[in-house]
Amino acid sequence: MQAGGDAALEAQDLVFMYDALVALRGVSIRVGAGEAVGIVGVNGAGKTTLVKVLAGFLRASSGSHTFLGREMSGVSARRHMRDGLVLVPEGRQIATRLTVEDNLTIGASCYGWRRPEAAAIAFAYEVFPELRDHRARSAGALSGGQQQMVAIARALVARPKMLLLDEPSQGLAPFLQERLAGSFHSLQEAGITLLVVEQNLSFARQCTDRVYSIVNGLVGFDGGWEQFVAEGGLIGSH
Repeated sequence: MQAGGDAALEAQDLVFMYDALVALRGVSIRVGAGEAVGIVGVNGAGKTTLVKVLAGFLRASSGSHTFLGREMSGVSARRHMRDGLVLVPEGRQIATRLTVEDNLTIGASCYGWRRPEAAAIAFAYEVFPELRDHRARSAGALSGGQQQMVAIARALVARPKMLLLDEPSQGLAPFLQERLAGSFHSLQEAGITLLVVEQNLSFARQCTDRVYSIVNGLVGFDGGWEQFVAEGGLIGSH
């Protein structure tokens, strides 16, 4: 799906500073409902800061963002999640001593539930069926790829309308990246909008419709992948 139609997420002129360091210098993006959009750029460009602002974990110095038409600036991260905007953080950040199913249960905590709805757990296992076989195992005993599945499945239990995924392919072998990209297509088919932050351009191209590049805290490119490559995008360098 290309940009257009109703917007799921819009950000206008976001600025964020870490003390004297300006991480975002006026970033504006738009993600249409049902789209999968990539955010690419080198390490330190501002990508992770951007998604943390969009998810409510950081508060922008100026600018604003809306989700499904609602102003979200200054709204807590828990409120973002309850409204359906859920972050899958870089590095997975799962509870390695807990079982897979206990990790998934944590996904419902933003609603104050002790147990998530059975349908939410069932959907997570439908997207990642191999986790069902490991649901009683310690998450720390799983492979890196399976742990990434747990992190995303946990987010799915929060019943997201949109997922923000920060470096989901990090540390994964190419065949696991391909499987993960396939699961993202399944999420789109289920009506979930995706914003995928990646340094791995080949992976990002597999699982997103179009791309923004962030360069020194600014949007350096906004468009389709073919145009990105034609204008010097480094597809194939990862």
